[in-house]
Amino acid sequence: MRLTTLLAGVMCAALAVPVFAGNIAVADSQAAIMGTEVAKASFEKLANELKPQRDKIEALRKDISDLEEKFKKNGAVMSAKDRTELQKQAEAKITAYKSQADAYQQRAEEVKQEVLNKLLPKAEVVIEDIRKAGGYDVIIDKRNVILYNKDIDITKKIIDKLNATK
Repeated sequence: MRLTTLLAGVMCAALAVPVFAGNIAVADSQAAIMGTEVAKASFEKLANELKPQRDKIEALRKDISDLEEKFKKNGAVMSAKDRTELQKQAEAKITAYKSQADAYQQRAEEVKQEVLNKLLPKAEVVIEDIRKAGGYDVIIDKRNVILYNKDIDITKKIIDKLNATK
């Protein structure tokens, strides 16, 4: 009986020992891609392209704020007709604001996806090259790691190597 209990205990202990991969690194592949010169240039171009739209969104936000202020200031003394007209103006501005903001956000997401699609195959090759050169057994996405030693983060290496490739 004692032998069976001892063997069971030893087997449980053996099974509870985690498997340890020898050389581990962490990286944020998305941050690495977005940190490249290609990505930065794409987003700078996007910012210039969308500046008129961003200015229009800001003007709409200001108009909405002005209408809210006008309503707070004069709402109590306005006629029902004037209040209704002011509400209609505000609703129209809010609708336009939402539409413009959604279009702006959609375009930004499209560019982000284009950058990811363009650089992801290169990033995979670069990451594999770094894995082999560094003798890493495992590279884990650091967004899935709770704690790690900052010395094992290879995100900067990936960015540098992606910038060096054309």
